[in-house]
Amino acid sequence: MEPLINVRNLNKTFSLPGRDLHILKDITFDIHKGEMTALMGPSGVGKSTLLHILGTLDRPTSGNVLYESRDVFELGNDELADFRSKSVGFIFQFHHLLPEFNTVENTVMPALIAGINFKEANKKAKQALINVGLSERLLHKPGELSGGEQQRVAIARALMLDPKVVLADEPTGNLDTQTGDEVFNILKGLNMKGITFIMVTHNEALASGCKRIIRMKDGRIV
Repeated sequence: MEPLINVRNLNKTFSLPGRDLHILKDITFDIHKGEMTALMGPSGVGKSTLLHILGTLDRPTSGNVLYESRDVFELGNDELADFRSKSVGFIFQFHHLLPEFNTVENTVMPALIAGINFKEANKKAKQALINVGLSERLLHKPGELSGGEQQRVAIARALMLDPKVVLADEPTGNLDTQTGDEVFNILKGLNMKGITFIMVTHNEALASGCKRIIRMKDGRIV
């Protein structure tokens, strides 16, 4: 089966006054549909930079990222933004919910931006929230939710457009151990339904629950 994502000879360099900072060095790997992959390594090794490039939030200095054999960085900026909104879901350590909107309103945002009919999008948002165990919190605002519940909203929001892959950057890093385990179990349950995840984490226990671990050191895969 063809990989969902091919990463080939990926490099990322930032130019600083007087020197170049090489963050990613000749990164090559594949991700298949339905995998749950943990991306691990010391702080500053380039994990988040790699995740941002996989999510097309940043462009590589050189190398290729192919989604289903299509090199996404050959797309223009508008096409790339459209691809990103429809094909990639993001979950961050901090949930980035809008405090003035309730749970459903926060979840529905990506679908409304994508032009989906409000009634259809609203129904889908409610179902996504039910799927992550928030059936009793549909009208609550972020300030009325626990940290774990807020992260569940972020998970539901990431899934609104049925993305090809969900990229999670330390999704449990801001939570206590028990709540983090609960959130990770939700992600595992979604993965068992066929959703592809790539997750940056420092947590060895959580990483061991993934199907695969990719370790990085000094900007390279080791």
